[in-house]
Amino acid sequence: MRYTYQDSTDLPVQRDFIQDINDLIEIAGKVLPLENDAIEANEIEKKAISSLENRIVGLEKFANDVKAYVKSLSLNAENVEILDCHNAIMDACDESVSNGLRNLKKELEQKKRDYEFHINELEQKLFPLLNSLFENGIYGDTRAYSVRLDNGIMRGDLKASVSGVDYESELLYRNEPLFMREVHGNIQLPIWTKAGIIHKENKVKMVDVSEFMITNIDFNGASHLELVFENKKQDQQFKIIYDSQDIQILHGNSDITADKTLSQSIDMDRIEPLGLELKKYLEMSITSQKLRKVVLDGRDAVRNNEVFDCLKIIMEQYGDIVRECIDRGFVKNEITIKIERTDGTRTEKYVTKEELFNKLAELGSEGLELASILNVE
Repeated sequence: MRYTYQDSTDLPVQRDFIQDINDLIEIAGKVLPLENDAIEANEIEKKAISSLENRIVGLEKFANDVKAYVKSLSLNAENVEILDCHNAIMDACDESVSNGLRNLKKELEQKKRDYEFHINELEQKLFPLLNSLFENGIYGDTRAYSVRLDNGIMRGDLKASVSGVDYESELLYRNEPLFMREVHGNIQLPIWTKAGIIHKENKVKMVDVSEFMITNIDFNGASHLELVFENKKQDQQFKIIYDSQDIQILHGNSDITADKTLSQSIDMDRIEPLGLELKKYLEMSITSQKLRKVVLDGRDAVRNNEVFDCLKIIMEQYGDIVRECIDRGFVKNEITIKIERTDGTRTEKYVTKEELFNKLAELGSEGLELASILNVE
């Protein structure tokens, strides 16, 4: 599939932009009311927590002031009755304050538990909605992957960011386990081995790693990629590190590529494309993606009710494409893309600015702000 503007220039994202923009607005329509309700409830709970904390501080200060005052009055007193009175007041003050603090702290802990419960409840409602947005990737984001073999199952973590918004997701992959041959066919790597009947000598041995299991893949989203794979007996392990234009191959702790003799036996024409195949695998072989965290400028966006701010940043990426669609289109109030299928069939898909504006306007002032960012006001 090829996606272009109406003037046949490729879209910066090869996706059905019209479908994506409608999905984004639909998600915003479900997420924002939840967050607004949470903001109102959280404010009430935060005020209650703050009030209790202030009461605790006030009671402790009052007790200290009373005890200091009584102590000053009885300073140097020798009269037994005064000393008895002093002690009685001190004991009564301690007992009363202790009871008061115990009740206040108990109430405070309950309020904090209530607050955490409501935060968790909000996460349970929001994350499934946001997951459908984040699982296909946010336009313009940078993604880093980490995949590992866990009890025969390929599990992964995705960390991505765009303009101050960071998100993390748990991944499951379809191959369990994943063998080298499934990624890039047959590969052989050289190692040193002892050979000879009478005198053992070091000789180069080519190891077929096609049936080795991949145990770890780490990709930083830029140029650094690491691949670890081992045989079924787990007594041989290799690591291939791709870093810019450099490739390093390790057998255990030994650097094969640093060994002049061994390096001559490496078929780099087989090794170099493997890095590209792994990057495709990391994105194309995901069977399940579950969002677990969204962060804005280092703060938990859900806990701090900043999901709307995240949506604004995400919407900016869409707004740029909307503007280009209108500039490159033939009807100025329509956002139109062309879709060219693999069989050569060509179709157009569009949505009007008015349709998008009306949907967002239903969300109130926040929706109008999103409409402005989206360039459909």
